[in-house]
Parts: sequence; C-alpha cells; structure tokens
Amino acid sequence: MLKRLGKRFTSESRLKGEINRMQFFIRFLEEKFLPVAGKLSANRYLMSLRDGLVLSMPLMIVGSVFIIIAELPIPAYQTFMAATFGAGWSWWNWGAIWPATAGLVTLFAVFGIAYTLSKTYGKEPLPAGALAVSAYFILLHQTADGGFSAGDLGAQGLFAGMILAVVVAEIYNFIIEKKIVITMPENVPPSIARSFTALVPAAVIIPLFVIIRFIFMQTDYLTVNNFIFTVLQTPLTGIGTSLPGTLISVMFVQMFWSVGIHGASIVGSVMGPIWQAAALDNLAMYQAGSGTYRVVTQQFIDIFIYVGGSGATLSLAFIMAFLSKSKQIKYLGRLSLGPGLFNINETITFGLPIVMNPMLIIPFFIAPLLAAIVTFFAMSTGLVTPPVGIAVPWTTPVLFGGYLSTGGDFKAVLLQVVNFVLTGLVYFPFISTWDKKKFAEESEG
Repeated sequence: MLKRLGKRFTSESRLKGEINRMQFFIRFLEEKFLPVAGKLSANRYLMSLRDGLVLSMPLMIVGSVFIIIAELPIPAYQTFMAATFGAGWSWWNWGAIWPATAGLVTLFAVFGIAYTLSKTYGKEPLPAGALAVSAYFILLHQTADGGFSAGDLGAQGLFAGMILAVVVAEIYNFIIEKKIVITMPENVPPSIARSFTALVPAAVIIPLFVIIRFIFMQTDYLTVNNFIFTVLQTPLTGIGTSLPGTLISVMFVQMFWSVGIHGASIVGSVMGPIWQAAALDNLAMYQAGSGTYRVVTQQFIDIFIYVGGSGATLSLAFIMAFLSKSKQIKYLGRLSLGPGLFNINETITFGLPIVMNPMLIIPFFIAPLLAAIVTFFAMSTGLVTPPVGIAVPWTTPVLFGGYLSTGGDFKAVLLQVVNFVLTGLVYFPFISTWDKKKFAEESEG
C-alpha cells in the first residue's frame, strides 16, 4: 500500500514539475514572444506578400485540376483518351491551360502585392498594380523575336517580382503622399482623375526601371531576374526546403499558435514564396518527365505534416472522440472530426484548449516535428514520391490529398496513415491525463 502511494506521489510530483516548467514557458511566450508575434501579424509587408500571392491561387488550383485529369495514372484511362483524342491528347493542358495559369504565377504576384501594399497605405491600388506589371516587363530579357521567357513569368521570376512589387508600391505611395501629383478639377470624372494622379508616379517609375535594366545589362547576369534568382532565390529555396529549415518553420508555426496567433499565416507569408517556388520547380520537372524533385514544398507542409490542421491534430480528435471518458472532451472530439478531415482544427486549438495550455502544448510541438522528420526521410530516400507541384488545396480531405499531390502514388496515402498513427501516439499520454482531470471535475459535479 505504502509502495503504491509512493509511486503515485512520485508520478504526481514529476507531473507537477513538468507543468511548472511549461507554465514558465507560457510566461516567456506571453511576455517576450507575444508582443513580437503581434507586430509580425500586423506587418504590412508580410500581409501584402501573403495576400498578393493568394491572388494566383484560384488559377493554380484550376490548372492543377486539369493536370490531374491529364496525368491520371490509370493505364486504361490513358489508353482510352489516346484512342479517342489522339496520342498527344493532353496538348490542351500543357500547351494552353498550364501556361495561362501556373505559368503566370509571378505576373499575378507582382500585381497582387503592389495592389495590396498600396491599399494598406490608403492609396488607390489599381495604378500601383499596373505600374508594377509594367516595370516588371521592363526588367525582363527579351528573346530574338521580341518575346519574353516563359520562366520569368513563372517560378523563376517569383522573388524578383515580389521585390519589384514592394519597391514600386513604396515609390508610388511616397510620390502621392508628398502630393507630387496632377490634381484635376472636381467636375472631372473620378476614373479620369485617378489616371492623372498616377501620371507622375508613372513618369518616375518607368524611366527608373529602364536605368536599372541598363545597369544590369552591363553585368554577367544581364537581367535583374537572373541576379536575384542566382544570388537570392536559389540559396533561400535550398535553405527553406532543407530538413533543418523545415523544422524551424514548423516550430515557429506552433509557437505562434501556442499564444493564439495564426502561426501558419505568419510563417507562410515568409516561407510561402520559397515553398511555392519549389513546388513550381517540381511541376516543371513533372511536365518534362525528368529531374530530381525537391522534397519540401507547400503541399509537403499542408498535406503531410499538418494532417488535421496545424499541430497534426486529426489523430487527437479521434482519441478524444472514441477513447475519452470526459463527456466534454468526447463531444468536442466528435465535433472536431468533420472539420479535421479537411485540415481545420480551430475547434480543438481554442475549444480544448491547446492555446496557453501547458499540458497540451508539449505534444502540439512534438507531433508535427515528428511527422516532418518521418515524411522528409520517406521522400528523400525514394520510398514515397515527393509532391510534384500540383496545387492541391490545403483543405483537400486526408488520403485524397496525399494521392493527388504526389501524382498518384498510393504509398503517399500510407505515409499519411503512418503520420496519423505516430502523432496519435505522441498525443495519447497527454490527452489521457487531461481527460482524467476533466472526468474527475465532471464526476465531482
């Protein structure tokens, strides 16, 4: 009897010690990390990058749907389509739809970022977007027939386009803020007045970027795009798609969520362009039928790491729904299963809660990090095909997302199941302790 009491006392003491350490961690997050997180979440540049890139997402998703239709890995389907429409039946996809959707991602990003950033300053945003697109084309290298490289409009020009859009929007805002504009009489229609308002910014921005183009033509890089792609985009993509870079990104997502701030949104505004560029590189290799895929892309994070939402909480929802004794936790788990299948988990993060909860923040950190490590090694060793760049939405139901994002690899579905089981094992002891606590409270009335 005394021995049992001693063991119980020891386990409770260890639990209290762990809770005290986590409470210290929570205080650190509240006092040191939360103010910084709040400033980042309201940063106009991060918001503009995030919202500007979102502009291209509908076209990316539609383009990806047609890629899936064209490349469906079913021999009987491919044979039927070839017999019906000819051997090159998928020309409409890679020859027409893809260049008009995913192939224009940088162009949409340039317009969207400049538009969004100028809007945060309270200025008329449409001229800023138009000027940014015009300035971007000035910097592009022209082919012998007067055209432009398709790669500069797609993934290769993404970083250069983002930087240019911010610069153009800042110049546009500065000129208007200083009232260096042509002001028309009040009886002039607003649309015409806005055109004259943008006249001076255009007269400054266009010649400025012509000068920038001329300067870079004197270098070995020839264009700004080549310079940024070589010096900035390629190294950042290599770091951001490495395992250490991915783990750091995931850790920051969890830290933001731990204090109630949308971590995926903040980290995504920084890492999203890197992961998106890697996805577009993979898509180009998928189209060519050769090349070595990058493992970490946006779909790697959305589809394989965050199964059930940030924190990989789908397995937690299942444990809560079917293995809990507490009526409150059981009900919350069943309520969370539906959204969790579509990777939405606010009902758990704020309802359980996980936010500011010393007991559950521990597995909330560990689970996605473990899933990231397992997924990275499974894909980097060739056991599972990495995401091929198809823009599968993050809300795609579990299992379907793994299959579609990898171009039809059934082993990707098994990998999602493995991650589900592993994250469940991480969550189980912690949610069991929390369940006992809640059950005891309910039993006491």
